[in-house]
Amino acid sequence: MKDNKSPLYVNLAYESGVIRSAQNENPYGASPRVLDAILKNINCVSLYPDFILTELKDKLAKKNRVTSDEIIVSPGSCALIDQLISRMVKDNENIVIPKLTFIVYKLCAGIHNRECRQAAMQNYYISLNNIFNLCDRKTKLIFLANPNNPTGTIFTHSQIINFLNKIPEEIFVVLDEAYNEYVSDKDFPNYLAILKQYKNVIILRSFSKIYGLAGLRIGYGIAQKPVIEDLEKNKVPFSVSTISNIAALAALEDKAYVHKCVIKNAQGRELLVNCLSALGYKILPSQGNFVFVYFPTTVERDKVHAILLKNKIIVRKLEPFGDSKSLRISIGKTHDNRKILDCLSVHT
Repeated sequence: MKDNKSPLYVNLAYESGVIRSAQNENPYGASPRVLDAILKNINCVSLYPDFILTELKDKLAKKNRVTSDEIIVSPGSCALIDQLISRMVKDNENIVIPKLTFIVYKLCAGIHNRECRQAAMQNYYISLNNIFNLCDRKTKLIFLANPNNPTGTIFTHSQIINFLNKIPEEIFVVLDEAYNEYVSDKDFPNYLAILKQYKNVIILRSFSKIYGLAGLRIGYGIAQKPVIEDLEKNKVPFSVSTISNIAALAALEDKAYVHKCVIKNAQGRELLVNCLSALGYKILPSQGNFVFVYFPTTVERDKVHAILLKNKIIVRKLEPFGDSKSLRISIGKTHDNRKILDCLSVHT
């Protein structure tokens, strides 16, 4: 794989000896239970997947304290984002997103030739007020990542409730909580209370992050039954693979492994935030498995990126997200985090 010179593989750095701090992957990988389940069921690759995914939906419903007909499983949350835009937004309608957020919202809007309005940030935080001000009668979807990718910041329960109270019911608000398991802030929104109160809210979740299944592409959405029914009737059949289904079922069973990953991530996050701040870098308070570092100029950003790259540490430049003066650094194992700090402390 390392001989492949395409930009994708160079960026992802599959070759050995490289610290992958650009993709927000779980550095500890998937649970051993997951790997064992995949190996035990490897012969199932010749069989068509379970189209209904009853067992997985039931487990997800129990975990999230909803009913199974309020759950839809998709081949990654990206596929569900694409389906929401294609299904809910007509030619002359629009979606609204923050200016600096998960790039797939904008990409999928472009694929379907839909207008994507981008609300200005407020000191790198999502401004719900700016989001609201961009909405009009043609707005059909609002995408809000919480924690936000790439900044790692959150909006609180009271903030989103105040926002939802102003949004008309015909506009659907998608709360993308791909990193929710990493959140330690007690003011993080209570998704269950929100779902019960607002018919126009859709929650997105992912198996790519804390569960370590990014390569298998599986995620899910939670919404009220009529929304899920419509999405189920209009999705591509057999889109979630057999192995992805098996892996997700095993991942949900290993709660101890998830807890361990949460603890280790919190420790690594605290180390990076505190030490980078002590070195003079500007850091936002993150609730994800990454930290956001911003600079006065692109030149200064590029100097830090080059230092890390020279030491085989790959971090994320954020031009595709909408910012040319910042880096996103995924939190790794302790050794990897300390190597990042050692490299930067020498050049500070």
